[in-house]
Amino acid sequence: MTAEKKEMQSVTIRIPKDLYAEYKKALLAQGKIVTYDMRNYMAEVVKNQAKGQK
Repeated sequence: MTAEKKEMQSVTIRIPKDLYAEYKKALLAQGKIVTYDMRNYMAEVVKNQAKGQK
């Protein structure tokens, strides 16, 4: 079975170092990875927008 490849977009954002470090530490405690957490958050925002929610 072959996996379907999606075209990806690299994004650069500026975040205070201390905030990023704390965020990464919080996600590590939950067993999550920053990149995947950001993707999931973005997908949730898009899904809620499609449903007409904030």
